[in-house]
Amino acid sequence: MRQFAGIYPAIVTAFNDHGEFDPSAMRRIVQHQMAAGVDGFYLCGGTGEGMLLTVPERQAVLETVLDEVAGRAGVIAHVGAFQTADTLELARHASRVGVDAIAALPPAYFYTPDTLALVRYYTSLAEASQVPLLIYNIPSRMGITMTRDLYDQLLQVPNIIGMKDSSGAVYAMGLFFSGGKTSVIFHGEDTVLLGGLLAGACGGIGATYNIMPDLFVKLWRAFREGDMDTAGQTQLQINQRINALQVVDLFGGIKQTLAWMELPCGVPRTPLRPLIDPEVEKLRSALEQVGFFTR
Repeated sequence: MRQFAGIYPAIVTAFNDHGEFDPSAMRRIVQHQMAAGVDGFYLCGGTGEGMLLTVPERQAVLETVLDEVAGRAGVIAHVGAFQTADTLELARHASRVGVDAIAALPPAYFYTPDTLALVRYYTSLAEASQVPLLIYNIPSRMGITMTRDLYDQLLQVPNIIGMKDSSGAVYAMGLFFSGGKTSVIFHGEDTVLLGGLLAGACGGIGATYNIMPDLFVKLWRAFREGDMDTAGQTQLQINQRINALQVVDLFGGIKQTLAWMELPCGVPRTPLRPLIDPEVEKLRSALEQVGFFTR
């Protein structure tokens, strides 16, 4: 099993002008991230618009990235879907094509499962997969907050090795390491990545890694080397750029910024939308003010 650690961009999904998956553009984005020194990729999560893709599209995204990466970096496929049957199909496919691990949001949205239902759901998913499974804690989106008791129960399920924690609650995340079983936890809140690493996270998975992978790699390497001054200053640089990005919608902002970086990848899929002209101007101005295009 791959030793999971380091910087994993929650990579965008590239579309062409007709809104269809664009394998060539996807490969260019992967190449850009690899050149920056990232350790792996997280596919078809929220940033990758996975819940807005069809099952065949998600399979095509995974196969394209696996082919481009060619074993040089880790690949984690998010397989969560509105229908459990789709989740299981995606998990089986990911296992067959050679992904390193899968991850899945809980099926919360409208039908909020209780603890027993969550354990049963993740158990069925773990049984369908031949690769390790990460659960996903993102209460702001799902309305479910992972607890120590539930986490400990899930870690008893064979094949579940840990989670992606996007709660941003560094203190709470650190408590998950105090259980009896060693686990893998990726920190998923970009603005406090350094705090998550200090609390014990094995690395980070994030949306804004797409547009500044070099800075996140710099933070990670400084942290590993014990250079906290550089790590802290880099986190501040990152947060200045994230603050600039937040003047518009995140999904449209990331894709627009990638286009400016000569990595066009289409616009977000409906019900998301591209930025309108005043928003494009506002974003460009905000990024220029923090030196995004001159660093």
